[in-house]
Amino acid sequence: MTTEIWTPPGVTLSESSQVGMNTETGSSVYKYSFRVYDEVTKRRHEFQVLVDDDTTRSQVEEMVGNAMESWLIDVRMRHSKPAPTPEQRKEIGRILEDIRVHRNKRKESSNRRIYYDSLW
Repeated sequence: MTTEIWTPPGVTLSESSQVGMNTETGSSVYKYSFRVYDEVTKRRHEFQVLVDDDTTRSQVEEMVGNAMESWLIDVRMRHSKPAPTPEQRKEIGRILEDIRVHRNKRKESSNRRIYYDSLW
């Protein structure tokens, strides 16, 4: 397999090695390890692509591009939220305290219920 692979900006090839043989075709299987860095979120990630001798260079490049793109979308969606404001933090704290209080009340009850329907 060739080691001259085009990678998207921010992706670097860290290593390539033969990891085994394909049982169906008998061809060699290679593992390419890549490192990616997102300048927007300042996050790093490593991923691998497994290919065999029958895989063309353009297919490998497409797999690398797809893996990088899906990671980039995922990491930007997760880490693009702004930090909560002090008012929001207080509200979150009140909600968590209510959950804790109700959980403790349920634990004290013998049948894990807090409220009962009125019979009359």
